[in-house]
Amino acid sequence: MLTRFKKWWQRAPAAQTQPLRRKQAAARGSAQLPVPITFGQLRLGAAQSSGLQRTSNEDALFANVEILGTAGSPAQTGLFVVADGVGGHRHGAQASALAVQTVAQAVVPALLAAQAGGGGVQSFDFHASLSAALGAANMAVFAAYPGSGTTVIAALVTGGRLHLAHVGDSRAMLVEAHGMRALTEDHTLVRRLQTAGHITAEQAAVHPQRSTLLRAVGQGEGLQVDSSSHAFEPGGRLLLCTDGLWGCVSDAELHQIILAAADPQAACVDMVNAANLAGGPDNISALLVHYVR
Repeated sequence: MLTRFKKWWQRAPAAQTQPLRRKQAAARGSAQLPVPITFGQLRLGAAQSSGLQRTSNEDALFANVEILGTAGSPAQTGLFVVADGVGGHRHGAQASALAVQTVAQAVVPALLAAQAGGGGVQSFDFHASLSAALGAANMAVFAAYPGSGTTVIAALVTGGRLHLAHVGDSRAMLVEAHGMRALTEDHTLVRRLQTAGHITAEQAAVHPQRSTLLRAVGQGEGLQVDSSSHAFEPGGRLLLCTDGLWGCVSDAELHQIILAAADPQAACVDMVNAANLAGGPDNISALLVHYVR
């Protein structure tokens, strides 16, 4: 059996989210899908906004779900990518779009090739594939838009496992019973200063250089990609988001919003709205994957 669901979205369409409570807080360029999307056990939601202080959206999203395996033992595999074009640089929107496109074009055919070869997803080298895909995106952006750049975080979900690769400060977080658990480390100047003990978490949150990236896709040769694997079992929720969300809304509030929402799509819309209520200084993207029981 081989059933393929093609890409869900790359950049969410322009449409207004639910009304916000603060005057002038209706987000320019905000977006939502009208209903939650379900592929087998994976239920997905996504929302974006340009924010209240930006006139364009330089974030990009991608989701693709495959059902790979024999008729007796199908294996559902999802690829999810979020990218945030580096603000203040030319071609940030083009860089993020090219990055997610390149990652998708590298990983999805490789998954299909593994299935066609008879080994199934069990024979697939997730870390090598994701790292190579981000490396390819890095060189593609470097060649097409020199001087630009983008963050990228890519997640592969299959067989009760979650495989991640990322560059920059877009984050992956697991939604657990008592809070949010970060699965990625920001590649930023303030995170390095905080890790070295030079500043506190409170100082990092308001540091004037908190958005300064030490790594970005598009920087050229020598880019280092971080990768990791984690358990992701039925009942689990994975949030991928840009700093326009996590930089404005606390982990505690994100956790509360996600658990209170009727479905992943409603949760994403509510999270984007919360970021705009907090001032919306940057583009905002949220992608939520719920592995239903």
